[in-house]
Amino acid sequence: MRLTREGKRFFLATALIAVAAVNTGNNLIYLILSLMLSFTTLSYVILRVNLSSLLLEVSFGGPVFAGEPARAELIIRNRKGIPAYSLNIQAEDAVEKLYCTYVPPAGVVREEMNLIFRKRGLYGYRDFSVLSGFPFILFQKTIAVAVSGNVLVYPRIIDVDELVRDLVARENEGEKAVRSRGDDAYALREYQYGDDRRNIHWKASARLSTLIVKEYAEYLSRRVTILIDNRMPPDEQAFEKAVAVAASLTSQYIGSGYLVRLLSCRKVVPFGSGEGHLYGILDILALLHEEECCDAVTNDHEGFIVAVLKSARSPLAQTAAEGMVVHADTV
Repeated sequence: MRLTREGKRFFLATALIAVAAVNTGNNLIYLILSLMLSFTTLSYVILRVNLSSLLLEVSFGGPVFAGEPARAELIIRNRKGIPAYSLNIQAEDAVEKLYCTYVPPAGVVREEMNLIFRKRGLYGYRDFSVLSGFPFILFQKTIAVAVSGNVLVYPRIIDVDELVRDLVARENEGEKAVRSRGDDAYALREYQYGDDRRNIHWKASARLSTLIVKEYAEYLSRRVTILIDNRMPPDEQAFEKAVAVAASLTSQYIGSGYLVRLLSCRKVVPFGSGEGHLYGILDILALLHEEECCDAVTNDHEGFIVAVLKSARSPLAQTAAEGMVVHADTV
C-alpha cells in the first residue's frame, strides 16, 4: 500500500491542522482534526476490505501465437458479502489495463483483455495484479492474484507466400518422370491417417490383413516433409527463426491441401492433413528445443523435403542436400 499524490496532500493538510490545534487549543480545530484522522483511517480500512476475497480465472477462446494479441476472458469472483469497486487489473503481458467498476457481493463479472506472449512455449498463467484506490484515492493498494493453469503458445507465424512459391517452382522443375501422369498408380503402401479410403487396395489388404492403399503419382507430389534443424550447437536466435519458418510453411502447405510430415531430432509427426494435424505439428514446434543427437532425421523419398536449417553451417546441411533448403537466418 502506498500514498497517492492526493493522499500526500491530505496528510500535509492534516499535519498543519494538528499544529494549529495544539497552538490555539481551539475545540473546533480539534474537531476538524479528528474528522480528518477518521477520514484517513476509514480510507485505509475500506481499501483493504475492498481488495479482499477476490479470485481470478483466465481462459482463451482460441489458439495463442507468439507475438500476436490473444483475447483472454477474465472471470472476477467476489467471495465476500459486500461489493468490490474500482478495480484495475493488470498482467505482465497485457497490451492494456482492464478497469472494472463494480463486482456484486458474492457475484461474478466477466471481462476481456488482450495479452501478448513474446515467445513460444508452455506458460503458467501470469500472476495478475489488482490495483485499487477506492474509496477516497488517499491510498493505493496492489494485490497479486495467482491464476492456476497454463497456456501453450504456438510459434510465431510469418509471411512465407513468396518462399512457398519459390519452393513449389523448384519442386515442379525436379519432378521425376515416373510421376508424369497423375492418374497412374505408383506404388502400394500401408494406410495412414488422412488417406482417401477410395484408394484402398482391397485385395492386397485382405492378403496382408492390414489396410493397403494405392499410391498415385499426383498424390506423391502432394506430400511434403518439413525437416527442422534443432541439432546442437545452440543458436537461440536462428533456431527460433527456424521454428517460425517451419510453423509457417506447415500452415501454408496444409492450407493448400498437402499432406505434411515433420522431422526433427528425436521428434516425428507422420504425414497428415487438416486442421487437427496442423495443430498437432504446432504442439511439437511450440515445445521443441535443440538436441545433441539426430535420431529421427531420415529421408525415405516420399514426396519432397523442405529442410529448414538455422544457417548454411548447420550439421544437417549434408542430410538435407537432396531436398530444398531454407536458411532461417536469411529469411
